[in-house]
Amino acid sequence: MFRLMKELVEVPVERKQKNTSPLPYHGWIGPCTQVSLLYEGFGIGDVSNFDSVKDFAQLMWPEGHPRFW
Repeated sequence: MFRLMKELVEVPVERKQKNTSPLPYHGWIGPCTQVSLLYEGFGIGDVSNFDSVKDFAQLMWPEGHPRFW
């Protein structure tokens, strides 16, 4: 899991910014100067739903990343 998290953090910022949501504190939350420049948050709409996780993985890795989902 930690290896996959490292790969997620290494995704280009431009791609992370595509993970959006109209709900507060959902989607991608970039470095936060109030907390730490190292802080990042990733929100997935419904993590218990296979399609939501698959959609998130395809957004982060359009070329594919079968180990993530």
